[in-house]
Amino acid sequence: MIIAEAADTIKSKLHQQFNDNEIRLITLMLLRHFWKISDMDFYTDKQKKLDEKFDKDFRKSLKLLQQNTPVQYVLGTAEFYGLKFSVDKNVLIPRPETEELVDWLIAENKDIQTIIDIGTGSGCIAVALAKNMKHAKIYALDVSKKAIAKALQNAENNDVYIDFFCNDILSETNFTQIQFDCIVSNPPYVLESEKPKMKRNVLDFEPHLALFVPDADALKFYCAIADFAISHLAGNGKIYVEINENLADETQNLFRQKGFKYTELRKDLNGRNRMLKIKLNN
Repeated sequence: MIIAEAADTIKSKLHQQFNDNEIRLITLMLLRHFWKISDMDFYTDKQKKLDEKFDKDFRKSLKLLQQNTPVQYVLGTAEFYGLKFSVDKNVLIPRPETEELVDWLIAENKDIQTIIDIGTGSGCIAVALAKNMKHAKIYALDVSKKAIAKALQNAENNDVYIDFFCNDILSETNFTQIQFDCIVSNPPYVLESEKPKMKRNVLDFEPHLALFVPDADALKFYCAIADFAISHLAGNGKIYVEINENLADETQNLFRQKGFKYTELRKDLNGRNRMLKIKLNN
């Protein structure tokens, strides 16, 4: 099989599940994963022969993709902030929008000493921060032992050290006496009523524990983060959170009602209200 044949096979198998742009991206990922084919090779050397020893795994991957399994779970890896992460069904797949949250935090906090990532999942935020803010001590928290294990693996694979806590932010807010200069979180915020709008490859495979909140208590994680910050955030510290774009005003109001004087809403590259910065004082 040559590159061109592999590309044609992928398109013929996946055209019902994915659009042309998605198929192109999946093709590049599969070729890179199995045969170390660069994007340049794909576009300039489509007659290049591919090693047959990977054919079986390649075709197995196509079957999983036809069943709507996310390509990152099929390959076991995802990219985030220029780094590679191991992922499985126990952790969310890192999103490009979350990279914007990391960008914001890094740009504004060159000299802070301590950061905690609440709901770390795969560890993508914590690892990216540790890799790019070497002066800071990074901590990370998750309720899932399996997620913590995956995050620890990703920290080791990316050659950074992070202190991990396995605790439930909803019920254990006094598990540490550390005062943090910065709190960051991408907590569950998708409403149960929003499930019908979601794609099957997300709904059927990604962990619901890390995605959904009940409509009647949609801001429960932000409430817990605020309570944690009241006792664990340094006086001039900051909070950075990803939010549900449809609950931007409500999320800001929650923090203000908790006594935080400053909130700043930021749109993502798609123009959606997706990020919020909070401080105790103006």
